[in-house]
Amino acid sequence: MTTTTRETSAGPFHRDYRLVSIGIFGLVAGIAFEFMAVATALPVAARELGGQALYPWALTGFLAGVMFANGVAGEVCDRVGPRLPLIVGALTFAAGLVLSGLSQTMPMLIGGRVVQGLGAGVTIVAVYVVIGQCYPDTTRPRVMSLISTAWVVPSVVGPFIAGGLTELVSWRWAFLSLVPLMPITLAVVLPSLGKSKPTGTRRPGRVWLAASMALGATALQWAGIQGEDKRWLSAAAVGIGGMVLLLTSARRLFPPGTLRLRRGLPSVIAFRGVMAGGFFGAQAYVSLMLIEHRGVSPTIAGLSVAGTALGWSAGAYFQGRPRLRIPRSGLVTRGAAVTALGVLVTGSASIATDTVVFPVWLAGLGLLLGGVGMGLSMASNAVLLFDYSPPEDRGANSAAIQMSDSLGGLLVIGAAGVVYAAWRDTWPPTQLFLAIFALAGLVMVLANVVARRVRRPT
Repeated sequence: MTTTTRETSAGPFHRDYRLVSIGIFGLVAGIAFEFMAVATALPVAARELGGQALYPWALTGFLAGVMFANGVAGEVCDRVGPRLPLIVGALTFAAGLVLSGLSQTMPMLIGGRVVQGLGAGVTIVAVYVVIGQCYPDTTRPRVMSLISTAWVVPSVVGPFIAGGLTELVSWRWAFLSLVPLMPITLAVVLPSLGKSKPTGTRRPGRVWLAASMALGATALQWAGIQGEDKRWLSAAAVGIGGMVLLLTSARRLFPPGTLRLRRGLPSVIAFRGVMAGGFFGAQAYVSLMLIEHRGVSPTIAGLSVAGTALGWSAGAYFQGRPRLRIPRSGLVTRGAAVTALGVLVTGSASIATDTVVFPVWLAGLGLLLGGVGMGLSMASNAVLLFDYSPPEDRGANSAAIQMSDSLGGLLVIGAAGVVYAAWRDTWPPTQLFLAIFALAGLVMVLANVVARRVRRPT
């Protein structure tokens, strides 16, 4: 690496790091924009291509591609460094955008989404390894704040831009408009990386384990689809098979002790998954609850969810302050507590009975609080990942934390979907949504337990 790694309080846009910071911000922002914007463009694309029945697979294909690529990218980054994976990942993501934007059939669009997932999974892991190699310890908190911003900004403006492109031009431009961004950002960041050196690390069988995890994730998604169609027997069989594949693969892909919540690095990995599951499991059903149960407009529901981005950005900024004296593990525990409070407040907005009616603005307030806690804890947790990981394991551990994130969200959102599908026709709306938010709240209780275990034993 040509970028110096001397201990300094310089920020991510110091002259030594400026090009690297701009490059990784652009790469992450491009992936984040597509991730957030696809919910606006994809339904229109499925209708135009006559593939509404295959619509769920466009979402599942992306997720499966990401999880498989995460596992493989960690191994590759540890063996050859992040430079080549960054190039391959970004260009693969761009190729997926082109394939999706030019699709003439729904299977072609699904294929494009899979390619996008592969590229995104490799790129994000490589970005984490670049952060570990290019920045000193004192600068990494502010770099993680920058990465949070790269996710937050697209979550606010992405759906509006994609909606405008879809309505005024074509859904295809929600994909094609991002293609030039990937090679441009690569051209900015690559000269600052220098030559990558292999570490010599070998982990036999990792590709097969990554494939097994991706297959397990796909099986769980399919089980959820079966559950929505009231095919409970096949949903249970496929779901159990998917869980076995996921847990078996995770036990070998994650650092030893992760599933047992061992102190230190294993709990850092586990924390990412339970936090993602608890918070996103609640957030995923806020718009549905506000529109179907509380009768608010889609615009108001969207503004409520947008509070997450504002809170997340504020929390990430706070944890990146150079003069902050709170230990990283303390920031993680405080963030987990604030997020749990946010989930509780958000869930209370679903209470609307003949005798008790809570105001709908509690949903927006809760997501704002939850976002603050997520920005505070998730960025600090990522800093701990770099602190605890030796250089030869940064790729594998960066992959593990990304897979944990995806796995946690998948499990909790999927379980909430089963609750919604099973009882939406029989339970009153207040009771139904309270059950969903209670599930997310229980996961947040676990997250607060795990948060106290991220500190390494003395």
